[in-house]
Parts: sequence; C-alpha cells; structure tokens
Amino acid sequence: MANARSDPADLHGTADERRRQLDEHAASGSLSAEWLRRQLDSTLDAWSSDETELDVDKERKVDF
Repeated sequence: MANARSDPADLHGTADERRRQLDEHAASGSLSAEWLRRQLDSTLDAWSSDETELDVDKERKVDF
C-alpha cells in the first residue's frame, strides 16, 4: 500500500526485473524508508523460499 508520499507500486518479477524497477524508481525521486523496508522484506522472503526449495532438491538428490 502506498503512503502519502505516493510511493510507487511494490517491485515484482525476477531479481533482474526488480533491480531495474528499483533503479527507475530511485532515479525518479526519493523513496520512503517504509517502502524500501517492504521491498527488502519481500525480497528476503522470496530468497528464503528459493533457498528452502534448493535445499529440498539437494537432499532429494543425495537420497538417490
């Protein structure tokens, strides 16, 4: 949800797409600490999920 400063929509897509969006948003003005924190939380959640998936896949391969 955007705040009164009219923060942009949340980042979405692949890591490269999110990086491009972040660069574009940063170039067009300042971003609130709240918005940046929300993007960090979202990215870390996605990263954690990917790591868990990779760990499960690695364990599956070890079992065989």
